[in-house]
Amino acid sequence: MTAAPPVTDSHVAAAPTAAAMSPPSALRRVPTVVLFVVVASFWGMNAVASRVASRYAPSLSIATLRSVLGGLLLLVVARQRRASWPRTRAEWVGIVWIATTMTGVSTAALFLAARNAPAGLVSIFSNTMPLFVALMAPFLLREGVSGRAALGLAVGLGGTVLVAWRAIHGEVRTIGVVYGLLASATAAFGSMMYKRHPLPRLDRIMVVGVQLMVSSLVLGALAVPDDRSHLRFTWQLVLSFVYLSVFGLALSFVCWSELLSRGSAMQSSSAAYLATVLGVLFGAALLGERLSWTILVGGAIAIIGVALVQTAPRKPAPSIGRVQQDRRESRGP
Repeated sequence: MTAAPPVTDSHVAAAPTAAAMSPPSALRRVPTVVLFVVVASFWGMNAVASRVASRYAPSLSIATLRSVLGGLLLLVVARQRRASWPRTRAEWVGIVWIATTMTGVSTAALFLAARNAPAGLVSIFSNTMPLFVALMAPFLLREGVSGRAALGLAVGLGGTVLVAWRAIHGEVRTIGVVYGLLASATAAFGSMMYKRHPLPRLDRIMVVGVQLMVSSLVLGALAVPDDRSHLRFTWQLVLSFVYLSVFGLALSFVCWSELLSRGSAMQSSSAAYLATVLGVLFGAALLGERLSWTILVGGAIAIIGVALVQTAPRKPAPSIGRVQQDRRESRGP
């Protein structure tokens, strides 16, 4: 897998990129391929920590509190770096869009999908995010989809379906399907917002910190009806919660925003495929979950799909004016 090429004006046309946000100097020195694996590892481990935490506390309440803790932690770090608060209307609009979609509605919909559909099916839904990115990017970011990238997306999704297939059992409600697709679509849209809204004056840690605090308001409102009768404070819950808040959310989104700034949204979103494979391996190593040849073959296929997406050439989407001109030329005089 090769490092994603830098974003240029020719790739995104009028849509500015998230590269304008100021990343921590240490993060700028991390190679793109390492950053990609780190993000996928954080997301993969999230699946394990979430399964453990859900045994002792309601899921939406956990999601709300981890946004609060992760956001507060990043805000403290940002202020120590003397980072400025968002001030202008444009800055707040960008942050609210990202918070509402990617870490607000998307997170809530994923947890609600898990209540109404088998775990394997929810995992497959979450891995459709790169497909939604491929559909949205030509219109929102002027990023086209090359043939190799499209093949990689299809291969990667097929591999993750094999990985998650063993967990598809039980009742599937229509509302669960709707929630699952909504989670992926809003996560993809949030990724687009990261790249569309330049925040040149703001530190990246400050942006993600405020983003998580705003999304906690959305999650908190949805968590009000949660049944907390089975809440139990155990060391497993505390350890899982700390991981989900600090590493699985705060640090992963700082790294994710940096990854988005370096390459196309489609290349970055393919981390979801690798995350599924790593999540299964982490579950086997830490929770004793069973591996099978189907899972291993599916994981290998998913990694091939990731490699195809990462090595695909960047293809800017044609402008509307260019499409109209091509049509006129095809008709002839």
